[in-house]
Amino acid sequence: MQRIIFILLLISSMMLNAQSFGQNKVQYRDYDWQFISSPQFDVYYYGDEMELAHFTMEVAADAYEQIAKHLRWNLKKRVSIIVYHSHNEFQQTNVIGQYMQEGIGGVTELFKNRVVLPFEGDYAAFRHVIHHELVHAMINDLVYGGRMQNVIAGGMNLRIPLWANEGLAEYLSMNWDTQADMTIRDLAINERIPTIRELEYFLAYKGGQSVWRFIATKYGREKIGEIFQAMKRHGNAEKGFKEALGMDFEELTEQWHKYIKKEYYPDVAGRDEVKDIAKPLTDHKKDKNFYNVSPTVSPDGSKIAVLSDRSGYMDVYILDAVTGKKIDRVVKGNRSINFEELKFLQPGISWSPDSKQIVIAAKSGAHDALYLIDVNTGKEKKINFNLDGVFTASWSPDGKQLAFVGNEGGASDIYLYDLDNKEKINITADVFSDTEPSWSPDGKTIVFVSDRGGLSNKGETTAIDMLSHNYDHQDIYTIDVDSRDVTRITDTDYNENYPIFANTDNSLFYTGDYQGTWNLFRHDLNSGRSQVVTNLLTGLFQLSLTRDDGTLVFAGYAGLGWDIYRINNPLALDSTSVSATNFIANRKENDQEELADLRKHKLKGTAANTTDYSTYIFAWEYEQYNKESMRDQPLDSKPDSIYKKDDGDYIPQAYKTRFSLDIAQGAYGYNNVFGHQGLFMFYFSDIMGDHQISVAMESQISLQNSDYYLNYAYLKNRLNYYFTLFHQADFFYAGYAFNEMGLPTDLTARMRHYGLAAMASRPFNRFHRIDAGLIIHNLDYKLFNIDSYLNKNEIIQDDGFVSANPTLSYIYDNAVFGYTGPVDGFRQNTTFEMSPAMGDKGISYQKLKIDMRKYQMITRDYSFAGRLFFGTSTGKNPQKYFLGGMQNWIFGTGSTDGVDDETSGETRWRNVILDSNNNTLLQDIYFSEFAYPLRGARYSERFGTNVLLANLEFRFPFIQYFQLGFPMKMVLGNIRGHIFMDIGAAWDDRREFSDFAFLQAKYGNNIPENFSPWIRSIGYGIKVPFIYLLRIEAAYDWTDSGFSKPQWFLSIGYDW
Repeated sequence: MQRIIFILLLISSMMLNAQSFGQNKVQYRDYDWQFISSPQFDVYYYGDEMELAHFTMEVAADAYEQIAKHLRWNLKKRVSIIVYHSHNEFQQTNVIGQYMQEGIGGVTELFKNRVVLPFEGDYAAFRHVIHHELVHAMINDLVYGGRMQNVIAGGMNLRIPLWANEGLAEYLSMNWDTQADMTIRDLAINERIPTIRELEYFLAYKGGQSVWRFIATKYGREKIGEIFQAMKRHGNAEKGFKEALGMDFEELTEQWHKYIKKEYYPDVAGRDEVKDIAKPLTDHKKDKNFYNVSPTVSPDGSKIAVLSDRSGYMDVYILDAVTGKKIDRVVKGNRSINFEELKFLQPGISWSPDSKQIVIAAKSGAHDALYLIDVNTGKEKKINFNLDGVFTASWSPDGKQLAFVGNEGGASDIYLYDLDNKEKINITADVFSDTEPSWSPDGKTIVFVSDRGGLSNKGETTAIDMLSHNYDHQDIYTIDVDSRDVTRITDTDYNENYPIFANTDNSLFYTGDYQGTWNLFRHDLNSGRSQVVTNLLTGLFQLSLTRDDGTLVFAGYAGLGWDIYRINNPLALDSTSVSATNFIANRKENDQEELADLRKHKLKGTAANTTDYSTYIFAWEYEQYNKESMRDQPLDSKPDSIYKKDDGDYIPQAYKTRFSLDIAQGAYGYNNVFGHQGLFMFYFSDIMGDHQISVAMESQISLQNSDYYLNYAYLKNRLNYYFTLFHQADFFYAGYAFNEMGLPTDLTARMRHYGLAAMASRPFNRFHRIDAGLIIHNLDYKLFNIDSYLNKNEIIQDDGFVSANPTLSYIYDNAVFGYTGPVDGFRQNTTFEMSPAMGDKGISYQKLKIDMRKYQMITRDYSFAGRLFFGTSTGKNPQKYFLGGMQNWIFGTGSTDGVDDETSGETRWRNVILDSNNNTLLQDIYFSEFAYPLRGARYSERFGTNVLLANLEFRFPFIQYFQLGFPMKMVLGNIRGHIFMDIGAAWDDRREFSDFAFLQAKYGNNIPENFSPWIRSIGYGIKVPFIYLLRIEAAYDWTDSGFSKPQWFLSIGYDW
């Protein structure tokens, strides 16, 4: 029995049809790219940010030398570093296809080993992300040869665990700090230390960082490079650790846990948990969320506004200030154009003096904006600024002004906005990173945090000057609103943050990491003295006071998450002493970066346990890379004068579009109509990803008998263009005949499909777009009589048609994805397609499709999904819809309408699709559409020019963690389950629903009496992440006589 299967999904052409769904990358501006170069790097920048590019290059050079020593590796291929001025503009990059969410601070891709990152006004954070991403780039160069093509050409199967990759990037770029120390100490005291294999998501970063710190502390930093060299030799991460350390991951887990307990248990004595000194108002464990942050108490003390992800999104909630009970949700984040992102990494909500409104910063389209929101009615007012970024707003005591953080031209400054005359003014106007503004009770002074050190001058320091400035240290300052005079409040060797004025006392509250933990400080403005008033195990942040200073609310970290807490009478808190944590006490001893430079010895043992890839595809490139990697010489030996002017400034160069190969590979698949298919594919792009070309081909003796595609995408502007040239030729055995000598001949059919496609896609914003396209089809069908005895070929049937199909689609998509597919939001695609008559060979039809999908998250792990699909086609040559089956179906037991597939065969399907006597054969093959999933039914169980399909699913976690010991060691996690109901109908004439004779004429006289255009099924299934997402499902046919026996199906793919 012929099954309709996909063994491997073909990488399809870039554009023969518009994308069904997907959110948009909107190019809100043009970029005049330039770049500067050094022996290892090219730094790309735009506008007037040459000095920022200079800063980036110098930081990259320092980072490179440190990373190279640790990995025992010199770069063999240049690395491109692409710098954007803001996160909003970073989100417009075409280097990476995915949308850059707020939490993504930078990215390194493997196709060309490019580093892409935004500058958001904070030099310390920028230095960290440069260093972090260069670790990834260096690992890519060491392990994968700096390009995805080397992975394919060399058959490289090494998968570096996320914790090892991200953890090392954190460790080499940050070493260790009080934030990381707080996270791991919290795990230790709560006895929730995961195993090495369980270090995923957030803990892959801080947990992995801790593992590398343990390795470096116990074995020396030289072991880092030895581990990666061993990984590369064995092609296996765990074997690399085993060779270098003598431990597998289980043994490493045991040793790491011992180290953590020894490191952190001494810190417990004398310190308080956050809940011991303050009342918790939220419970992230109960709500199963992570963030409850940015609390701000209303001036009247009755309500608290907070940012929380308890719904799975970042939303703004209003809580009762006494009980913490939710009063309302006033902002739904991440679902609409007004609140695309709520700046949870730099949060700041503030109340109006009358406690009726709040102000919050949010991403909205091309720029950030401030929103004034009435907490009772939900009405909002948007204030636009033409700035690179807007963060952390604070409402003045008289209600007339807003202070906020604005990023523009490579600087993070404090701005004032007058609500009456609608004017903004920059009151710090310098290169330093100024954040966390808060007003004094009289409205004359603003307190803020800055990295300016002892420098209070304005406009005299540039990004290049910051290279010699200690921008890693933060202190607290005040600025006089009228005179703009800046006064330094703190001058310590630790970091302070989140300052606020007391309202009834001439003092400040702030947080600081003195002695290694983040505690609450009170600073007397009269005496200039500060005192610490808490002694916590973890830390507190983001302070807010009531007008009478009777209540202090803050965000505290504990139990692997953030919650909101309240302290009464904070002015009455007594000073306390804080002892140094183990990390601070041994900082100088543990965190020295002195290590031997063993790059000259990196090749020791590399001849052992290696595979000879010289006979592989692209062996020439592997050999070239291998030769280069065996040399101990700099990547580029050109003198500095090639890159720099005499004054030391880098020489800027204009960016020019140049294409280079991203990847070349073969793809194989099995198509439900054309059978076995294979193509060889090449992908090219420029550095910025604005121009993308793909070529696919399968060569036969002649071009007429070959498959080939040429795709080009132009993505530089807001209006995106896609073009495709295509040619596909498929051959089928059509039976046999006899020649004049009575000898058998072969009948072979050839179908050619070739033409041109063009599409323009215009996004309105992240969620809405319109796609307009035109596809010109030329279809040719020939039946050959091949006589091998007389050595001649004869065309005995020649048919075909021409079609020019304009299409217009409106797409909306604000879906949020979980592990196996969408879990919340809405997506819809409405597409109209037509084919005007074009002479004798033309076909004429109109087609409308509406696909709507709604997802409702119940909790983070549970969700409902509903889908409604409707299609109709009219005209002289209306097109068919084939209802039934599922996507990427591999096999199943199968019975439908009570008829066993094994006994009935699949003649119905073959008669519909591949009946040579069908005068719409070519149209059915090239213009028909499959409507699925309808599990329990075969492909094309029903067909017609109209189709209606509804799907309902309840999705839930099934097995969180599953470990096999026999017959092979295997760990499976995140196995998800679902319960479903599918119901659909396909018809040509409405009378098919009421007149059985119409169904017999269409499907044959052997159909059962209860046969109808409707098909219904219910069932259940699981999704197992094994190589790809493997789906195992059982479906029950639901007929008038009841339910069938379960039919089991195996397929691959994510949730619709």
